Amino acid sequence: MATPDDRGISRKEFLKLVAATTAALAIDWNELEALAAEIGPKQEMPIVVIGGGLGGLSAAAHLARRGFPVMLVEQHFKPGGYATSFERANGKFVFDVSLHATGSTQGSLQPVLEGAGVAGKIETVELPELCRVITPDHDLTWPQRDPQAIVDQLAQLFPGEAEGIQDFFDYMLGILDDAMKPFDEDSWWDRLTFPLTHRKMWGIRNKTLADVLDEHVHDDRVRAILSTFWPYYGLPPSRLSGFYYCIATSAFMRFGGHYIKQRSQDLSDALLESIGAHGGRVLLGTEATGITLKDGAVTSVMLKDGTELEARAVISNASVPTTMQMLAKASARGDYPEGAGEYLETLGTYRPAISTFVVWLGLNREIKDQVQGYEIFVDQTYDPERAYQAALACDPIESGLAVTVYDNAFEGYSQPGTSTIAVLMASGYEPWRRFETDYFASRKDEYRREKDRIAQALIERAEQLVIPGLSSMIEVMDAATPLTNVRYTRNPEGSIYGYEQSLANSYMTRLPNTTPFKGLSRAWVPECERSTRS
Repeated sequence: MATPDDRGISRKEFLKLVAATTAALAIDWNELEALAAEIGPKQEMPIVVIGGGLGGLSAAAHLARRGFPVMLVEQHFKPGGYATSFERANGKFVFDVSLHATGSTQGSLQPVLEGAGVAGKIETVELPELCRVITPDHDLTWPQRDPQAIVDQLAQLFPGEAEGIQDFFDYMLGILDDAMKPFDEDSWWDRLTFPLTHRKMWGIRNKTLADVLDEHVHDDRVRAILSTFWPYYGLPPSRLSGFYYCIATSAFMRFGGHYIKQRSQDLSDALLESIGAHGGRVLLGTEATGITLKDGAVTSVMLKDGTELEARAVISNASVPTTMQMLAKASARGDYPEGAGEYLETLGTYRPAISTFVVWLGLNREIKDQVQGYEIFVDQTYDPERAYQAALACDPIESGLAVTVYDNAFEGYSQPGTSTIAVLMASGYEPWRRFETDYFASRKDEYRREKDRIAQALIERAEQLVIPGLSSMIEVMDAATPLTNVRYTRNPEGSIYGYEQSLANSYMTRLPNTTPFKGLSRAWVPECERSTRS
């Protein structure tokens, strides 16, 4: 078989293109097209994608459209990972596994969808408001695409902190402005002048969200409200990367939130169809168990049934720990490249991010005119650190929660006379670890009792604080725990965000998509998954 080097194009350039597709929200599309045009014959360069979450599906679709022979392997029978939906009551209710909001097909998602060949096949609708925030003393509604209106609202409520609130928002939006400036990471001049051309981004590189808040506001109530979105990033202000919080939150506030009509499964299915339409192959219900190496470079992917898939490059949308286990299982340490040991040591210092406990409810009546707001955050404390500890303990009473009223997204979300909602809280894995062995041995009686207890407690809190009479409306109920997440995604500890977004793994210190193993790239990247906030 000919290699890229034999054909006059370097393996480095081939792998650069492959790696680029795993960061589709930040690549230079002209460069990608140019690289693809130079490489050939592409049929002699098979690529295997492990995992059919949005990262894997989009990478495979991009590469298939550019003529590469792509094989995607997904252990679940459905594509999409957390971007899937499921039916209950013979299809009467269709629940979205995790999608709450995404970008617009006419905005940040447009180039990604076009590159994957699915533009025009996905419809998004703008949500009625950014969010609703319920605190011990206030019930706030924040409008879409109007950060200044949020500033004015909070300044009126907390006049003593008005200047700090304005400065905090200006700071967040300034970081977003910096991030949108041109920057070539391959240019020594751009790297040298970065502290001057991107002052706010440089200044926040080693700050937590708590550090940023300290510089602007002091009232605990204001600090808690400004930290409203911390559960979406998985850490409390004292540990969460300030950059990560500011860049994601400011983009959400400036550009607004949208929902995929009808469900997130539509996006996953469209990407799957695009892969097939451009010559790629997809194996659903098929588990990858090993990645083989020779002289530090990937050569194949092993499947559970013993099949070996030859690969010039591998993109893993599986979790990083799972990917490293695949390497260890199928490759001798003597074939590991230089630098692999240091890389593995670094991985050993990271922790999986938090998981979730979700309750899906199908109601026997329409409530869109009864309940204001699509996505509703509820916090009965002004102490995010305390709320985080409660979440780690999966405490449904002390933890914060979010209620999503999907029928307020668009008319006709549910069948006439019904409604669809979700009640969600962040959850640590430790409370569920004791059920792990029995759960995967299908001995679930004790596990189900605990799951039902927590689900009922969350329903009661949602009824008390958001939807009066909720319990009497329930026709269908289902729930998922961190163990459910492990079962369907194989993510360690049921993580929904990859590794924790701490200062040790964010922005300038972030683990890159590339790895020391030649030909192996990662697509398990929360920035990419940011388009489907879970």
